[in-house]
Amino acid sequence: MAYYLVYNGFWNPDGLPESAAALADAATREGVTLTATPNTAWIARYDGCGTAVAGKYGTLTRGDAVLFWDKDTRLAHAMEAVGARLFNTATAVEVCDDKLKTHAVLAKAGLPMPQTLAAPMTYVENSAAGCATFWNAAEHTLGFPMVVKECFGSLGGQVYLAHDRRELEDLTLSMGAKPFLVQRFIAASAGNDKRLYVVGERVTAAMRRHSDTDFRANIENGGVGSAYTPTAEECELALAACRALGLCFGGVDILDGEDGPLLCEVNSNAHMAGITASTGVDVAREIIRYVKEKMS
Repeated sequence: MAYYLVYNGFWNPDGLPESAAALADAATREGVTLTATPNTAWIARYDGCGTAVAGKYGTLTRGDAVLFWDKDTRLAHAMEAVGARLFNTATAVEVCDDKLKTHAVLAKAGLPMPQTLAAPMTYVENSAAGCATFWNAAEHTLGFPMVVKECFGSLGGQVYLAHDRRELEDLTLSMGAKPFLVQRFIAASAGNDKRLYVVGERVTAAMRRHSDTDFRANIENGGVGSAYTPTAEECELALAACRALGLCFGGVDILDGEDGPLLCEVNSNAHMAGITASTGVDVAREIIRYVKEKMS
């Protein structure tokens, strides 16, 4: 049995990204031989004999453990097809990567979240056709301002705020063929949220994030993190979200709604540097210990 860590080779051609480096270091401290590999080092092959995954680091075999720190879910599914055990699973990463799929799963589980509307599928060549019905529904249901999110994105970079109908229309048309959603703006949480990091069945660390300059609280956009002790309700909500999504570990972002906490987003490959710096909790080591226990 071998342990592998998969990260994105296109975004990180010159070495390990921060989170992957933290996991590799934690594995060393835990006595685990973890081979860090970019997704670009693996080739999935399909033929009449089935599926095989091999490449620069050898051939993946049944029973190998893969810490999958990427969003290349085609590769992830192929790895599972040959019998490797992925943390997180291909399906869990796939659902969390698509914000609309995430909310669909959370809604099915009956978990509280801001009211969300799915935008209709559009095409670049004729993206404005038929959008009036959606614009009217969004304005009537959510009011302004409203949050507009691309379904695929990270670090808050693909999240916008539409203050009026004109901005909603302009943002919609700027999306082209990209899938997106619109969401009720939770004014009480403007510039604030809470990140709870779940590993297994435990909230291992939590921080409050705050921004004075942006409605998004992401540290990457200028937000500041500080250690936070979550309530029992917030912990149970974070754990329930991860259970619903099939996550072994993940970062759960929670907003303060008028009637209680609301799920904003759930990340299968949440960055760890900010929460580790804010809380002193070595989240990477907690993840390695979890994987080591499950593989024993």
